[in-house]
Amino acid sequence: MVGIGVMHTLIDQAGQKQSNWIARPQLTMSYDFGKGWFWKYKGYVSGYQPSLSQLSDITQQIDKYQMRRGNPNLKSVMYVSNEMELSWQSKHVNLNLWANYSYDHMPIMEETFEEIIDGSPYAIRMYDNQRGYHKLHVSPSVQVKLLDNKLMFNVTPFVKYMVSQGNNYHHEHVNYGVRGGIFYLLKGWRFYADVVTAQHNLWGETLTLGELTHDIGINYNSEHFGFGIMMVNPFSPHGSRTITKDLSALAPTANTAVMQNYRQVLMLNFNVNLDFGTRYFEWRKITAHHDARAVYANIFTVMWEDVRACVHSSP
Repeated sequence: MVGIGVMHTLIDQAGQKQSNWIARPQLTMSYDFGKGWFWKYKGYVSGYQPSLSQLSDITQQIDKYQMRRGNPNLKSVMYVSNEMELSWQSKHVNLNLWANYSYDHMPIMEETFEEIIDGSPYAIRMYDNQRGYHKLHVSPSVQVKLLDNKLMFNVTPFVKYMVSQGNNYHHEHVNYGVRGGIFYLLKGWRFYADVVTAQHNLWGETLTLGELTHDIGINYNSEHFGFGIMMVNPFSPHGSRTITKDLSALAPTANTAVMQNYRQVLMLNFNVNLDFGTRYFEWRKITAHHDARAVYANIFTVMWEDVRACVHSSP
């Protein structure tokens, strides 16, 4: 399947207008090889524009050594995404290989440079259109199904390779990890446990490092209602911790944020399926004319189709 679209971005900041057209072609292909093998590809081109805060022509002091400055000369960005999936399914085992490569052309990322202001040196942090950003994400997975598909195990390792190409810097980072889960289904009940190792992200000169998270839960679903209980990080000793690093050669920093309350978090959900049935209303009016002919006029017919409303509550 081939699709063609056009994206138009218009930026009007402080009287300066910037108009940009980006073609958005899309290609989707799939093929069923038979015997459980299936292949799918999706590729597209799209874009995005800078935010108003990034375009602001204002300089704000962060501390006595650093300042943050907007950039009204930022331009819209075009990016390309390619996604491929190859899978094989059998009665007891499912295998899957998923890969995605994306490229941002002249992405809006931060850079740091030195500037003398009133005789004092400052590290100026400013967004600019950098050279490029590459991201490759590969994730194979294995699912084992036992006891007539009532018991399932999932193991999904992954690797993410990220490259930030700035105007005055070059950073690379590799994130290895794995996600695993176990599920058990029994007469409407679903028991599960899930764990995923730390997720990392590199964008510009900012590297964000998460940590291992896990959760356990139980759900029940019937034709008319359902409910679920889940606990996030039940065995975590300190909650959730995120490390953010600025890799700038001029002013490198590292910050650690800890959410101590993000452990043993209990979440509940409840849903109800309401069925109001089917009703028909019809009103007929008979009008007699002077020639005694009866004219039957169907004034209106209102039909209420089968209405099914689902009320879902989630945390």
